[in-house]
Amino acid sequence: MTAGGNEARRVRVERNIYRRPNGVLEVGFKDASGIQRWRTVDGGIMAARKVRDELLARKGRGETVAPDSRLRFGEAAELWLRGPVLDLRTTTQAGYRSAVEQHLMRRYGNRRLDSITADDLAALVRALRQQGKSEATIHAVLGAVGRIYKFAARRLGFSGMNPITLMLSSERPKVSQATRRPTFTPEQIEQRLAATAEPYRTLFTLAALTGARVSELCGLTWADVVLDDLDDAEITFAWQVDRQGNRRPTKTDGSARTVPIPRELALILARHKLASRDVSPEAFVFATCSGRPVSQRNVARDVLSGRHSSAPRTCTGGRLPRPPRERRGTRWGRALDALVPSHGRVPRPARWRER
Repeated sequence: MTAGGNEARRVRVERNIYRRPNGVLEVGFKDASGIQRWRTVDGGIMAARKVRDELLARKGRGETVAPDSRLRFGEAAELWLRGPVLDLRTTTQAGYRSAVEQHLMRRYGNRRLDSITADDLAALVRALRQQGKSEATIHAVLGAVGRIYKFAARRLGFSGMNPITLMLSSERPKVSQATRRPTFTPEQIEQRLAATAEPYRTLFTLAALTGARVSELCGLTWADVVLDDLDDAEITFAWQVDRQGNRRPTKTDGSARTVPIPRELALILARHKLASRDVSPEAFVFATCSGRPVSQRNVARDVLSGRHSSAPRTCTGGRLPRPPRERRGTRWGRALDALVPSHGRVPRPARWRER
């Protein structure tokens, strides 16, 4: 651990041998130009000692310690996947591994890093387009290539050129031309709200009026929702649920935010809270009967695709209190009208102030 409490990038094991947080061993040495280099070791401490002793022996004999010009793309890619990629999120790891295994290894696995050219990558872009891959997918594949070359230069002593830097702008994927995801019109939102049952109805209302991601909505707990004063209610989006159902912080610090919500939306959440089985601070706002967060896949399938049944899905089985309709004609009012077709008022429970 460093003085600031952050985990060190590598820890010294013994002379010239270091261990990364993921357990991978590296040998540190200086090449012929005096630049510090790191050689990732495929094995344990005995293999690391062998690599270290060979490097130091060559330097002791006055031999030039130069990068291995025979380094192949497949070797560098595997070391990259087993090295720094393991420090990333699970979904990011899966995306990089898919790009390498499905699109890169069969083309470049046995080729030397210094033999792959910008023309090769331009041909890769054209081939992926012919296969019907999206511009975003092609951009992700090229991104993996660039990171592999950067890793090879930083850790494996590769001193050649990164071919991506030589690609012309016309040869690169056009991310700006990628197919945009469809957005709901106000009429579609009203129709979807009217046809969707709880708890997805409240979730969809919250998504429509705050613009939050589905993963962020699934990760909400009651500690993130402040309803003490319905005229000053707010929601903090600082967590998300991944596709495996694990709650994790948002991907970047800039994604965490606190959003004030209007009174109408606060009333909808108040109605949902009254009907929830568990309203403790650590309980999920949108939970299954077992207390787990609702699945992103279920939300996408049942709500966004419009295939969800209109039968209520609640664990209480009772009728839900109805908030009043206010601001008719506004987008808040239209969403509320679709959610609650008749008048009613939600009492203010004392437990709202037990925070």
